[in-house]
Parts: sequence; C-alpha cells; structure tokens
Amino acid sequence: MWSNIFLATTLLFSFFLTFTDPAVFWPAGFAGLPFIYLWPACFLFIPLWIFYRRRYWLISLPALLLTLPGVGASWGFHTTGAALPPGPASFTVMTFNCSSMGLLRYKTDTGRLQRMYEELEKASPDILCLQEFFTNSGTRAPNHLDSIRRKLKYDHYYFVNHYTNWQNWHYGTIIFSRFPLVDTAAIDLQNVSPEEKMITARLVVHGDTVRLLSAHLASQNLQKNEYTVVTAPNKDQAHGVMKKMKAAFGLRSMQAQLIRREIAATREPLIVLGDFNDVPVSYTYKTIRGGLQDAFLAQGSGLGRTFSAVAPHLRIDYILPGPHFTVEDFFIYRRKGFEHFPIMARLSLKP
Repeated sequence: MWSNIFLATTLLFSFFLTFTDPAVFWPAGFAGLPFIYLWPACFLFIPLWIFYRRRYWLISLPALLLTLPGVGASWGFHTTGAALPPGPASFTVMTFNCSSMGLLRYKTDTGRLQRMYEELEKASPDILCLQEFFTNSGTRAPNHLDSIRRKLKYDHYYFVNHYTNWQNWHYGTIIFSRFPLVDTAAIDLQNVSPEEKMITARLVVHGDTVRLLSAHLASQNLQKNEYTVVTAPNKDQAHGVMKKMKAAFGLRSMQAQLIRREIAATREPLIVLGDFNDVPVSYTYKTIRGGLQDAFLAQGSGLGRTFSAVAPHLRIDYILPGPHFTVEDFFIYRRKGFEHFPIMARLSLKP
C-alpha cells in the first residue's frame, strides 16, 4: 500500500512539475524524464489490488486520470493504414540532426554516411532541415551541400554557417527546399554552443506562404562514456552529469520562451521542427508546442523514439505544424549507427 502511495505521488510530481520553469526550480527539468515508466507501473497496481480484493486500487486511479495528458503527449495511438492519401497540395518535410554527417574527430564514418544518404534518397522530402550539418568547400573532403542538392534535386537552400575550421570545414544548420525561399534569417538562441541555433524561412508552397522554424536547442553536452551513468552509477561522474543537465534545462527554458514569442508573432501557416533535446513531458515541449499539432501524435504509433542512446523511449526530435495544416502521414527512419533518427511528415494546407 505504501509503495503504491509513493508511486502515485511520484507520478503526480513527474507530470505537474513540468509546468514549472526549470530556470526557477531546476528539479522540474528532471521531473518528466521517468514519466513514461511511472505511469504503467502505477497502473499495474490496479489489477494487483483487484486480485487481492482490496479497494486500494483507488490509490492509483486519481493519479492516472490526472496525468492522462502526459500519456497523450508521449504515445501515438495510430495504427498502420490510418494515414490519409496524398493529394495535389501535399508536401513532405523532414528534420534530422545529422551529427556532422558522420564526421567524428575530423574522420568520416563512411558506413554511417552511406546509410544517411540512403535514407535521405529513400525519403526524398520536399523540404529537408538538417541540424549539426557539415560540409567541406575544399577538394579533399565531401561537399555535402552540393551532393545533397544534386542527388535530391533541391533548387533552393539556406545555410547558416555557425563556424569554420581550416577555411574549408563548415558547420551549421541548413534548409533544403524544392519550393522557393522568399525570406530567410538566423535567430540567436543565446547558447554557449555555436552548433545550437535556430533558422527561419518563408517558403511558397503550392502558391501559399508558409513559415518554417528549424531549431536545435541546448543539449546536455554529455560525452559518450557519461551516458553509462544511468546503468552504472558513479558518484563523481553522476555529479558532473547532473551539473551539465541542470545548466541545459535553464538554457532550454529561455530558448523555448524565445521560440514561443516567434510563434506568437507569426501570421502565416507555421511549422516548427528540430532537435529540442527534451521529452514530451517537459517544460520545453509544453512551452513550444502550445496550440501547435504534433505530427507524430497525429499519425504515429508507440513511443516514437528518435534518439538512440541512453533509453528506449527518448523522443526529442519534433515536427509541430500549426492548425492550418492537415497531417496526412508520419515516418521515422531508424538505421543502425544513427544517433538521431530522421523524422518526416506529409502535410497539406487546409482549404
């Protein structure tokens, strides 16, 4: 009974603390991370108490009902075949944190790079937004900007070069498009990392102007060995991980509010997408999404995992269309070796 009370209370804190700004109260940043495990654990107490013919199942019920919106934000309930057929006004948009196109310590993982190109060519989105993009303008390394434009037949692009090494190694954020770009800009997210920026563009899509916001919010900046702190805790390492995460929660809070202001100021049909580095039960997600749709929830199924490390439930990459759009279909392209999985939505503007 006391275990059930403790679990139900923890579930309530996990959900409702995410309405609190982590910049003001930092534990709120951690609160939503275990939600997707706490809810089913709390639910399992109900058949247990019914089996033992005890009314203690009433302990779980209020907590489960009050936190149902968290389940709705985390789990897609659509089955295969539920997608809407494409029409003449349909178009596809993809977001992908491409992790510098397989580049690590100035060496390219050729296997991973090949798989990236295979997935991009298979999906062939009309609009492609890449975060942590890398290209080389020299002759001794791949020029991914030109290669992607040529292979996927993009006539338009907007590349924001966040920083350059050795004159030819360019790192940034990019939008490729088969639709004309009529207005573009980079928006400073006031982040400490030069790779984490937001870019915006207005596109003419089937005769209508659509605004796109592609964002990469503050990451935890964890090293590969620090991910193991979840499964093999080490006191000193755990302290360092917690410190990094607390700093990132505060940064994302500020960035989410900045993006919310951009959304509020937009009059055209809007699509917000990118790597938010936070789960659906979080202050970041709630602040940015507001009244926007979540393409995964509209047409996806399951937990929609988009990040391959740490835990099997991390959905941190999003496509959030405004109410002007119909979400016709949604896709996740999972391949071995990808840190983030590309996600794509097929949309159309409502008449």
